[in-house]
Amino acid sequence: MKKTLIIIIIAFLLGASLSFITVFELKDHLNLFWDENLVTAFQIGVYKSKENASKIAEEYPNSITIQDGEYYRVYVGVAASDSWIESLETYFLDKKMNVFPKEVKVTSTFFQELNQYESLFEVTDTKTYEQLNGEILKKFAGQLV
Repeated sequence: MKKTLIIIIIAFLLGASLSFITVFELKDHLNLFWDENLVTAFQIGVYKSKENASKIAEEYPNSITIQDGEYYRVYVGVAASDSWIESLETYFLDKKMNVFPKEVKVTSTFFQELNQYESLFEVTDTKTYEQLNGEILKKFAGQLV
């Protein structure tokens, strides 16, 4: 009886340990509850009226306006990885744009698409970048959580 109990305890501890190690190692690949799908959105302003937000959005090609409660936020870019966040900040500074990075939660589908797009940005020129950024922002509008 004592041997059986010791074997059961050892088997339980071994199984629990291996399960923990497996989940810990695979958490990045499985998109489990640790991954909140956070991205950095670059905002150029928050406005109380839709007209004011629209006027500012017209000044920046490919920008989008999203209603957030009673406010309207104007976004000009979105990034997921640290390297791309830094690249976008540099790009906006070079264009003399005052942007405010804001962390927002998005759907997992958009998060995965954004990661695929970011690999394209590394090999594009500025004109192509602006087109891709516009397409990403259009998708971003419907993907906030």
